[in-house]
Amino acid sequence: MSSEPRAVLFRSERRFQAFHDSLRERGVSVDVLDFTDPAWQDYDFRRAHILIYFPHFEYTSNHPLALHRVQDELMFLHRRHPHLRMFPDPRVTPYYSDKYRQLLFLRATGLPHPRTLSLDGEAALARAERELGYPMVIKNRFGAGGDYVFKVDEPGELRELYRLSRLDMVHGGAWRRGIKALARRSFHWHLWKNRRLAYPFLSPPLLAQQFISHESDLKTVVGDGEVVEAHWRHRADPRMWKMNIDGGGIGEWSHVPPEPLRISEQLARQLGARWLNVDIMRSGGDYLVSEFSPVWHHYAYREKASFVYKDDYNIPRPLREALDLERMVVASLLRPSPLRRAG
Repeated sequence: MSSEPRAVLFRSERRFQAFHDSLRERGVSVDVLDFTDPAWQDYDFRRAHILIYFPHFEYTSNHPLALHRVQDELMFLHRRHPHLRMFPDPRVTPYYSDKYRQLLFLRATGLPHPRTLSLDGEAALARAERELGYPMVIKNRFGAGGDYVFKVDEPGELRELYRLSRLDMVHGGAWRRGIKALARRSFHWHLWKNRRLAYPFLSPPLLAQQFISHESDLKTVVGDGEVVEAHWRHRADPRMWKMNIDGGGIGEWSHVPPEPLRISEQLARQLGARWLNVDIMRSGGDYLVSEFSPVWHHYAYREKASFVYKDDYNIPRPLREALDLERMVVASLLRPSPLRRAG
């Protein structure tokens, strides 16, 4: 393999040009491939040092195959060519947008997370009611951006969602949800215009999670072993219970206590992850890992007027640099990885 850095960049819906420009700025030779063109399978990946593909959901985020490019093609290339430095990080990809796998990992490593049960049968439903009570949060196994996450207030709602996850469609709840979907304008937009009809099923096992009332949560980004960016997400309306920015939450860059930073970096070490995005909830004085991902969406510095930037922000990496995802990731991939997976 040549000592001159060479990158393979797969075409993507988002951030393709920014990654391309960042690689060329660093003097990296770039070969552009496209997963929709079978010619990529004939490329000699032994020639390359770096591989980048910024994934998107091929279908709605709750579809089991929404990330098949990452789970199939990228993971095949990682196994076949382990020398490649890749983004997204292949050590985290198996958990990408799969909340059940994430739960198994968090439980096995003992990292703090909200009380969560997988709904594997009728006995699990009874246990969730007994140990979590109402309201509780029900999460579909697959999904992103707060989609397919439900606040459940009574037993009928819990069993309705559970039956849908088991493809039991012969009940009133299934018919009601179908009629509501048909009535939404977004349904028709995705069906006829965008050609991305929402996946109509839920995927087992659903997760029942302790409902934690909170007004804000925290997102962190770990790069090469340390938190390089972190921001709070506040609800903009008292009726909100999810903090996702795309759902109306307000981002704030202000002081972050050391404990969630330590937890984020510990999670990255346990995964052996070079790059990791972590969602953290506050419950009293505790910080709990809600979800994690190898890829994250963010807005550029000062891009949104509603975001808040405070002088007590204490992450050493300057925000202008930390919010320039492409340049930051490219610079990292050009360095040998300092990380080793924890036992």
